[in-house]
Amino acid sequence: MSKNVTRFFAPIRKLLGCPAEARDHSRSVLLLQLENTEILARTLDKAAMSHLLVQLSMTLGRAVRPYDPVRVLSPGLFAFVLRNRTDRDAMQVAHRLHRQAQAPIALAGQTLTPVISGALVHADGSSLSGPDPARAHLPGPDLPPVETLIDNARRRLQDTPDGDLGQLRLYPYDTALAGAPLIVTIGEAIKAGQVEAWFQPQICCHSGSVTGFEALARWNHPTRGILAPGVFMPQMSDADHTALTHVMLQQSLTALKEWDDAGFCVPTVSVNISNHELSERGFADCLLWELDRHEIRPERLVIEVLESVGPVTSNADVRVNLRKMSKAGCHIDLDDFGTGYASLDAIRQFGIHRIKLDRSFVTGCDIDPGQQRMILAILALAERLGIAALAEGVETREEHAFLAQMGCDEVQGYAIARPMPLSATMDFLARHSAAAADLPSIARRI
Repeated sequence: MSKNVTRFFAPIRKLLGCPAEARDHSRSVLLLQLENTEILARTLDKAAMSHLLVQLSMTLGRAVRPYDPVRVLSPGLFAFVLRNRTDRDAMQVAHRLHRQAQAPIALAGQTLTPVISGALVHADGSSLSGPDPARAHLPGPDLPPVETLIDNARRRLQDTPDGDLGQLRLYPYDTALAGAPLIVTIGEAIKAGQVEAWFQPQICCHSGSVTGFEALARWNHPTRGILAPGVFMPQMSDADHTALTHVMLQQSLTALKEWDDAGFCVPTVSVNISNHELSERGFADCLLWELDRHEIRPERLVIEVLESVGPVTSNADVRVNLRKMSKAGCHIDLDDFGTGYASLDAIRQFGIHRIKLDRSFVTGCDIDPGQQRMILAILALAERLGIAALAEGVETREEHAFLAQMGCDEVQGYAIARPMPLSATMDFLARHSAAAADLPSIARRI
């Protein structure tokens, strides 16, 4: 990160004739972080979410002077460097930027209000302890480098309690926070062992048996607790997606082995695969090699792809990978069905085994006639195409009952169980098996 920051600010220093930050008498860094990414991700599709982040960047970029540029550290995280200002003056600028960042934005036919947390870290001669002899010939105090101030502000943001989200705080530069490298990306969190697969059960509507589990990533953050994907996925790079897919696949295959060893019947595990991985040449070969190495039959792995992955929108490598995995026996789910535009073509070309009804259709389906008509149409389509249908986001018993009555094959959601660590799935499976055994049987007529 330090090389990128130095490279970013070099042209500004050259323009102002500043030799490597030597002329600053004070230095402040303001970080603004979009907090409600999980809620926004539920409301917007990926394209609209990207547009929101771009619009935020443009709004903030127009709000500052050319020599106080905005830098996008990651999607939804913005940095500003304010030079030679008192802490009071820097805070006035920070308040103005914070207000503009949280202004309502009209997008996708609705008005959204970003929730932005801010940390302003200020350093001047009074906040530092002792001069650096190596810089004694330079004017002004021995100020910490910009990248060090950014790291200081990141740590302040990570320590923000939930009750203070959306607030702006001023902090003095704290040398005690300048320690080990800060883990700020999913790739770094995976290396530190902080990312874990949690599992949510999928239930057959006809028999009540467990048909599988979906693997969902959780970041066990050292200061913010367990983070769901909606919090960190909008900030992920392509490298992060690759690392996350790899660790989720490994943990999911390990889970299948552990369920088998414990004597439970769990037919499948579902893993979400992003468009980035599907676009990598040879991805299917690597995945099939992992299955062989773990001695897992391909039909026990369900590959979940977004509805936008279609023959028109995907490249040749996506098509090759999907067809190769399907031909080998892997089941392919079309996720968030009904929210995209390429579904029918994808079903025909890629051998889709199951569609997952998006929760926007499921919510309130037991009482909303409009929802009911939409669900009946989707289920009729699935039946005619000879593929299964799973409803996700089922949160009430009434929704579950309606879907079962309408002929939906499987359900998944809080009405069944919340996502849980692998260890907790063992207790869930034991309770589910015991409950099924206690159901009364219907005697056959002779």
